[in-house]
Amino acid sequence: MVEETLKKIEAALSRAQHDGPANKQELVRLLGELKAELEHERRGDVLRPIDRGLRDAAIEFNATHPQLAVTVNEISTLLASIGI
Repeated sequence: MVEETLKKIEAALSRAQHDGPANKQELVRLLGELKAELEHERRGDVLRPIDRGLRDAAIEFNATHPQLAVTVNEISTLLASIGI
């Protein structure tokens, strides 16, 4: 999606050379869109290591405390079934 926005900006810049300031508003909009996409991707990169860390912690917990993990899972399932 970022590449698509970059292509749109390049096209608008090309037109701006011929049309003058008429495309400025479009360029501002496209740049805002690009910044939002980049921010979204950056936040995604931050969350991925956290997700991996949580997954690894859960696997380790299951391995080191198997009976407790089963009990916690049963309680979680019961709570979910009653809407909590």
